[in-house]
Amino acid sequence: QVFAFACASSAATLPVTLRCVKETGQVPDSIRNFVLPIGATINMDGTALYFPPALVFLAVTAGAGDKLDFSTYLLIVIVSTIGSAGAAPVPNAGLVLIITAYNTVFGGEGEPTNFFIIVAIDWLMDRFQTALNITGDSMVARIVTHLAGANIVDGKPTSQLSIVGGDEDI
Repeated sequence: QVFAFACASSAATLPVTLRCVKETGQVPDSIRNFVLPIGATINMDGTALYFPPALVFLAVTAGAGDKLDFSTYLLIVIVSTIGSAGAAPVPNAGLVLIITAYNTVFGGEGEPTNFFIIVAIDWLMDRFQTALNITGDSMVARIVTHLAGANIVDGKPTSQLSIVGGDEDI
């Protein structure tokens, strides 16, 4: 997570994430090598969580706050979720998607009036998003391992769930 925060790129973090998940001994290589690269490209949880507040902020500061109702919030969530899956795993890729989502939801062209504020904080927010994304990727790899019945306990495959770190394994 420190490396993810430092580089703000899920793609650049992938080798470190692969190594860290392997070192846990909880995920077989076949699942790890399949799930994590897919997650690095399409699992952008942090981006999906960042878009709605950014879009609402832009709408309110641009004077479009009166257009915010239930259907607009719903559209913002849908556009944010779908748009986050298409976000590139590189730093600041979400800026283009924020403009696109804003223009889609509120109708308009170009960038919103206070977009410069989003640009000013995006470098920091992108780092938190990346840390969240790679954490989610790692957790999904462990969940897939469990659902596939490919758990590893004491170096051997088993269908038993094992949670490491407590006084006793479950």
